[in-house]
Parts: sequence; C-alpha cells; structure tokens
Amino acid sequence: MKSVNLKKILIPLVLAVVVLCVLFGVFVSRVRMNAGVDEEDAALRNKPKAAPSISIDPSVLAQGNGAWQGQNYMNAAQSALAIVNQQRANAGLGALRWDDNLAACAMVRATEQPVKFSHTRPNGSDWYTVCPSIMYGENLAYGFSSPDQAVNAWMNSPAHRDNILKPGFVSCGIGVYEANGTWYWSQEFGYY
Repeated sequence: MKSVNLKKILIPLVLAVVVLCVLFGVFVSRVRMNAGVDEEDAALRNKPKAAPSISIDPSVLAQGNGAWQGQNYMNAAQSALAIVNQQRANAGLGALRWDDNLAACAMVRATEQPVKFSHTRPNGSDWYTVCPSIMYGENLAYGFSSPDQAVNAWMNSPAHRDNILKPGFVSCGIGVYEANGTWYWSQEFGYY
C-alpha cells in the first residue's frame, strides 16, 4: 500500500481556500460599494437648551427645492418617512412630521453625496452647516432604489436606528437624488 503525501494534498487545498477567501472579500466589498449606509454611522447634535432663532437661508431652500428630479423621488422620500413612522409607532413613539425646510436641506445633502459620501460636506464643513438652526440628526444611505430598502438599511445599523427612534425628534425631511443610476438618500431630523 502506498503512503499518501500530505503535502501534495494540503498545499493545493490551502491555496484553494485562500483564493476563495480573497474572492469572497472582493465580492463583499463590491456589494458594499453598490449599496450601503454611511460608514461613519449616523450624525447627531445635542438639542439646544433654548429654542434657537430659526433662520433659513433662502438660497438653501431654492437649491434644495430645485434639486428634486421628479415626483417619483418626492413620493419615495415621503414613503420612507411613512415607513420610519411605522417603526416609531412599533417602538411606542410619536410620528415625525414632514418638514419642507428639512427636506430642502436633505436634498442639498443628497446632491452632495455622489461627490463625497460622508457627514463632512464636499467643502470640508460639517453636515449641519446647510442650516444649523434646524438640522440636529442625519442618516445617509446610497444604492437603495426603494424606501423599504433604505429604511431597512438604517434600521439594521444601531446608530441610524437610534436617530430614527430618538424620542426628542419631532420633524424630518428626506431627500432622494439619483446620479449615474445610484440613489442617494439623506434623512434630516429636527427638534422643532
């Protein structure tokens, strides 16, 4: 009876496992590049001790309101808020009210995402500098072409979920922007 040379069996087997692991890692990173939530997690600012003087730059409103690419994107944003409000109801929380000003800010942020997918704006400033007097929380997502997918991604991320289920938030605006076939979502939260 011939003896089996373990080296001849183990070396190809180990190499095959290594190749499969590398290929799987490339596949997973490709999937993450095509859809996901912001890797920095959600963004949040503390509620001010006193209500701020609400001032909204008219140019921000014009830019945000002018960035909508059609009614189907507006419908998707409002459907996402309905799903968010169902999640809040399931947690015993009140519904968030749609805020047109936050939606305009969300659209500004959504249009910035293809340039820099981050809570830091393309110009290097913080996310809330679009309108500091009303923006207190932000969730971002990309690659999801339905409200269900975007909200599910947020709910499956602890920090994003915390923003959605934050008891102090009362208002929300969501922006949806498509660039090169990829949908970018920005969800902005307010205390007022």
